[in-house]
Amino acid sequence: MSICEVEQGRCIGCGRTETEITEWRDYPEAKRLAIMDRLDEEAAAGGWFASDAFATPVSRSAGKPDA
Repeated sequence: MSICEVEQGRCIGCGRTETEITEWRDYPEAKRLAIMDRLDEEAAAGGWFASDAFATPVSRSAGKPDA
């Protein structure tokens, strides 16, 4: 069962790439640990999301947030 939700090629929860998610069970433990270390480093540096990833879109015509 997969609970990852992918946007921009990465899971919005755990940060793994689509390939990493798909192949995770086949990876040896050392590779999974290396990926987890990379994800920890990315999180410590502010994460992999673009700075405006969670910004509320604003309609150009009305100047109000999109519904």
